[in-house]
Amino acid sequence: LMPSLSSAGAADTCKGCHNGSVAPSVETLKGKFKTVDDLVAGAKNSKNEMMKPIQADEAKLKAAAAEILK
Repeated sequence: LMPSLSSAGAADTCKGCHNGSVAPSVETLKGKFKTVDDLVAGAKNSKNEMMKPIQADEAKLKAAAAEILK
């Protein structure tokens, strides 16, 4: 089961996998994506099966992206 992105900080769930060994680190994402919309589009276009449950909720993706890029 995937933890909800609505708990604590929206990006906290992302950091579990986006640590540089499972998925690109948060720092890598900051360097690759310059806007929230770009990061959301990248997340939605990901072919990684672990992203499937998260891709369906654009509001949560936007909230997480905003936290990551702040």
